[in-house]
Amino acid sequence: MTGLDKIIEKILAEAQKNCDEILKQASDEVREIIAEARLTAKKESDRILDEAQKTAVRKQAVSKSTAESITRNRYLEIRNAILNDIISAAYLEIEKFSDEEYFAMLKKLCIKNVQTGECEMHLSGYDIGRLPDDFEMSINSEIYEKGAVHISTTPADIENGFILSYGDIEINCTLKAVFDENMDSLKDMLSTALF
Repeated sequence: MTGLDKIIEKILAEAQKNCDEILKQASDEVREIIAEARLTAKKESDRILDEAQKTAVRKQAVSKSTAESITRNRYLEIRNAILNDIISAAYLEIEKFSDEEYFAMLKKLCIKNVQTGECEMHLSGYDIGRLPDDFEMSINSEIYEKGAVHISTTPADIENGFILSYGDIEINCTLKAVFDENMDSLKDMLSTALF
Protein backbone atom coordinates (compact mmCIF):
# COMPACT_ATOMS: atom_id res chain seq x y z
CA MET A 1 0.00 0.00 0.00
CA THR A 2 1.33 3.26 -1.02
CA GLY A 3 1.23 6.50 0.87
CA LEU A 4 -1.60 7.75 -1.30
CA ASP A 5 -3.66 4.66 -0.61
CA LYS A 6 -3.10 5.12 3.11
CA ILE A 7 -4.22 8.75 2.93
CA ILE A 8 -7.31 7.77 0.95
CA GLU A 9 -8.02 4.96 3.39
CA LYS A 10 -7.60 7.30 6.33
CA ILE A 11 -9.87 9.90 4.68
CA LEU A 12 -12.44 7.19 3.94
CA ALA A 13 -12.23 5.85 7.51
CA GLU A 14 -12.61 9.34 8.89
CA ALA A 15 -15.44 10.06 6.47
CA GLN A 16 -17.11 6.80 7.48
CA LYS A 17 -16.64 7.67 11.14
CA ASN A 18 -18.13 11.17 10.53
CA CYS A 19 -20.93 9.60 8.53
CA ASP A 20 -21.66 7.10 11.34
CA GLU A 21 -21.68 9.91 13.89
CA ILE A 22 -23.99 12.02 11.73
CA LEU A 23 -26.31 9.03 11.19
CA LYS A 24 -26.28 8.25 14.93
CA GLN A 25 -26.94 11.91 15.74
CA ALA A 26 -29.72 12.06 13.09
CA SER A 27 -31.18 8.82 14.43
CA ASP A 28 -31.13 10.23 17.99
CA GLU A 29 -32.77 13.44 16.78
CA VAL A 30 -35.43 11.45 14.89
CA ARG A 31 -36.15 9.44 18.06
CA GLU A 32 -36.41 12.68 20.07
CA ILE A 33 -38.67 14.26 17.44
CA ILE A 34 -40.87 11.13 17.36
CA ALA A 35 -41.02 11.01 21.17
CA GLU A 36 -41.82 14.72 21.31
CA ALA A 37 -44.42 14.33 18.54
CA ARG A 38 -46.04 11.42 20.43
CA LEU A 39 -46.10 13.50 23.62
CA THR A 40 -47.54 16.51 21.76
CA ALA A 41 -50.09 14.29 20.00
CA LYS A 42 -51.08 12.73 23.36
CA LYS A 43 -51.46 16.17 24.95
CA GLU A 44 -53.46 17.44 21.96
CA SER A 45 -55.70 14.36 21.88
CA ASP A 46 -56.25 14.69 25.65
CA ARG A 47 -57.09 18.40 25.18
CA ILE A 48 -59.48 17.63 22.30
CA LEU A 49 -61.13 14.84 24.32
CA ASP A 50 -61.44 17.14 27.35
CA GLU A 51 -62.97 19.90 25.19
CA ALA A 52 -65.36 17.38 23.62
CA GLN A 53 -66.43 16.17 27.07
CA LYS A 54 -66.94 19.76 28.28
CA THR A 55 -68.93 20.57 25.14
CA ALA A 56 -71.04 17.45 25.64
CA VAL A 57 -71.71 18.41 29.27
CA ARG A 58 -72.65 21.98 28.24
CA LYS A 59 -74.93 20.73 25.47
CA GLN A 60 -76.52 18.25 27.85
CA ALA A 61 -77.10 21.04 30.40
CA VAL A 62 -78.59 23.30 27.71
CA SER A 63 -80.81 20.46 26.46
CA LYS A 64 -81.96 19.69 29.99
CA SER A 65 -82.63 23.37 30.68
CA THR A 66 -84.52 23.73 27.40
CA ALA A 67 -86.59 20.63 28.14
CA GLU A 68 -87.36 21.90 31.65
CA SER A 69 -88.32 25.30 30.27
CA ILE A 70 -90.61 23.75 27.64
CA THR A 71 -92.19 21.51 30.29
CA ARG A 72 -92.66 24.44 32.69
CA ASN A 73 -94.18 26.63 29.95
CA ARG A 74 -96.52 23.85 28.86
CA TYR A 75 -97.57 23.30 32.49
CA LEU A 76 -98.29 27.03 32.86
CA GLU A 77 -100.29 27.06 29.61
CA ILE A 78 -102.38 24.09 30.75
CA ARG A 79 -102.82 25.55 34.24
CA ASN A 80 -103.88 28.90 32.76
CA ALA A 81 -106.33 27.17 30.41
CA ILE A 82 -107.85 25.26 33.35
CA LEU A 83 -108.19 28.47 35.37
CA ASN A 84 -109.79 30.28 32.41
CA ASP A 85 -112.23 27.39 31.93
CA ILE A 86 -113.20 27.47 35.62
CA ILE A 87 -113.70 31.24 35.56
CA SER A 88 -115.73 31.00 32.34
CA ALA A 89 -117.85 28.27 33.92
CA ALA A 90 -118.41 30.49 36.97
CA TYR A 91 -119.46 33.36 34.72
CA LEU A 92 -121.92 31.08 32.89
CA GLU A 93 -123.19 29.75 36.22
CA ILE A 94 -124.19 33.28 37.25
CA GLU A 95 -126.43 33.44 34.19
CA LYS A 96 -128.32 30.46 35.65
CA PHE A 97 -129.01 32.26 38.94
CA SER A 98 -132.65 32.68 39.89
CA ASP A 99 -133.90 36.28 39.84
CA GLU A 100 -133.65 36.37 43.64
CA GLU A 101 -130.01 35.16 43.63
CA TYR A 102 -129.05 37.42 40.75
CA PHE A 103 -130.45 40.61 42.26
CA ALA A 104 -129.03 39.74 45.69
CA MET A 105 -125.62 39.55 44.01
CA LEU A 106 -126.20 42.87 42.18
CA LYS A 107 -127.22 44.49 45.48
CA LYS A 108 -123.95 43.37 47.16
CA LEU A 109 -121.98 44.55 44.13
CA CYS A 110 -123.73 47.92 44.21
CA ILE A 111 -123.17 48.42 47.96
CA LYS A 112 -119.48 47.57 47.47
CA ASN A 113 -119.02 50.01 44.56
CA VAL A 114 -121.32 52.92 45.45
CA GLN A 115 -119.61 56.27 46.05
CA THR A 116 -120.70 59.25 48.12
CA GLY A 117 -123.60 61.16 46.57
CA GLU A 118 -126.55 60.32 44.41
CA CYS A 119 -126.18 58.16 41.32
CA GLU A 120 -128.19 56.48 38.65
CA MET A 121 -128.05 52.72 38.10
CA HIS A 122 -128.35 51.58 34.49
CA LEU A 123 -129.48 48.01 33.88
CA SER A 124 -130.06 45.97 30.73
CA GLY A 125 -133.58 45.88 29.32
CA TYR A 126 -133.86 42.24 30.38
CA ASP A 127 -132.90 43.05 33.98
CA ILE A 128 -135.27 46.05 34.13
CA GLY A 129 -138.09 43.70 33.10
CA ARG A 130 -137.44 41.32 36.01
CA LEU A 131 -136.37 43.87 38.62
CA PRO A 132 -137.81 43.21 42.11
CA ASP A 133 -140.17 46.00 43.22
CA ASP A 134 -138.18 46.80 46.37
CA PHE A 135 -134.68 46.58 44.81
CA GLU A 136 -133.95 50.33 44.81
CA MET A 137 -135.32 50.74 48.33
CA SER A 138 -133.34 47.76 49.68
CA ILE A 139 -130.07 49.21 48.34
CA ASN A 140 -130.81 52.72 49.60
CA SER A 141 -131.68 51.44 53.06
CA GLU A 142 -128.09 50.13 53.35
CA ILE A 143 -126.25 53.08 51.79
CA TYR A 144 -128.37 55.99 53.10
CA GLU A 145 -125.34 57.53 54.87
CA LYS A 146 -123.37 57.69 51.60
CA GLY A 147 -126.14 58.82 49.28
CA ALA A 148 -128.80 57.22 47.11
CA VAL A 149 -129.18 55.06 44.03
CA HIS A 150 -131.93 55.75 41.51
CA ILE A 151 -132.66 53.07 38.94
CA SER A 152 -132.95 54.34 35.39
CA THR A 153 -135.94 53.13 33.40
CA THR A 154 -133.95 53.53 30.18
CA PRO A 155 -132.22 50.25 29.33
CA ALA A 156 -128.44 50.33 29.00
CA ASP A 157 -126.65 48.54 26.17
CA ILE A 158 -125.13 45.93 28.47
CA GLU A 159 -125.56 42.20 28.88
CA ASN A 160 -125.79 41.98 32.66
CA GLY A 161 -124.73 43.73 35.83
CA PHE A 162 -125.09 47.51 35.89
CA ILE A 163 -123.39 50.85 35.42
CA LEU A 164 -123.46 53.49 38.16
CA SER A 165 -123.47 57.07 36.82
CA TYR A 166 -122.37 60.04 38.88
CA GLY A 167 -122.82 62.71 36.22
CA ASP A 168 -119.85 62.29 33.88
CA ILE A 169 -118.27 59.58 36.03
CA GLU A 170 -119.35 55.99 35.41
CA ILE A 171 -118.52 52.88 37.40
CA ASN A 172 -118.79 49.81 35.20
CA CYS A 173 -120.17 46.93 37.23
CA THR A 174 -121.15 44.68 34.36
CA LEU A 175 -120.22 41.11 35.18
CA LYS A 176 -117.68 41.03 32.37
CA ALA A 177 -115.98 44.18 33.74
CA VAL A 178 -116.03 42.79 37.28
CA PHE A 179 -114.56 39.47 36.14
CA ASP A 180 -111.94 41.21 33.96
CA GLU A 181 -110.96 43.59 36.78
CA ASN A 182 -110.56 40.73 39.24
CA MET A 183 -109.09 38.14 36.84
CA ASP A 184 -105.62 38.07 38.42
CA SER A 185 -106.91 37.73 41.98
CA LEU A 186 -109.44 35.08 40.86
CA LYS A 187 -106.64 33.11 39.20
CA ASP A 188 -104.40 33.47 42.26
CA MET A 189 -107.19 32.28 44.55
CA LEU A 190 -108.01 29.32 42.30
CA SER A 191 -104.32 28.44 41.88
CA THR A 192 -103.87 28.35 45.64
CA ALA A 193 -106.93 26.13 46.01
CA LEU A 194 -106.16 23.78 43.09
CA PHE A 195 -102.42 23.64 42.64
